[in-house]
Amino acid sequence: MVERVPHEKSKAPVSWRRWGWLAGLAVLCLAAYLVIRYMPHSEEVSWSGTAVEYRADDADYAAGHEAVIRGTYTYNRAGKRVFVGDFWIGGLDMDPGTRVRLASEPAGDQFYDAGGQPFTAPVCGVLQSPDGQGAVVLLWDEYRAEAGSIGAALEEGRRFICVGTLLRQDAVVLADTLKQQILGI
Repeated sequence: MVERVPHEKSKAPVSWRRWGWLAGLAVLCLAAYLVIRYMPHSEEVSWSGTAVEYRADDADYAAGHEAVIRGTYTYNRAGKRVFVGDFWIGGLDMDPGTRVRLASEPAGDQFYDAGGQPFTAPVCGVLQSPDGQGAVVLLWDEYRAEAGSIGAALEEGRRFICVGTLLRQDAVVLADTLKQQILGI
């Protein structure tokens, strides 16, 4: 049997000590990649112009509304998306000072009046297009604001507003997707 001298190199191609360093380096690289990939990114959104209201049950219906959407859109690769800012669409029961927090999780949307108090808006939900070219604003099928109480119901999701440069057929697909998310279908 041949004995090795303590300072003699191992015949293994990579020693266990080097494997430890390589494993540590791999873990650090993976952690850096995950942090960068899933770190929230934000961008300013400023859009004003004419938004078009459509009806799912009437292909010929189209009504223009003046709209202002301005705020910060924050997102990450894990799918969490949040918009916080001003949100106003003319012709709906909303004051020009309406603030909004739109979130990607179910029932995460919240509207606030100019005084900062939450309220039920005529908007049921908002969904941005995957390419960022626009958004769909789904309206309640029934919305009543009477002397201190507000009633809203979503049954078929017939009315929606197209914001941005979306075509009607793309907006219909987004409106159906949003309706399914809200109703849990």
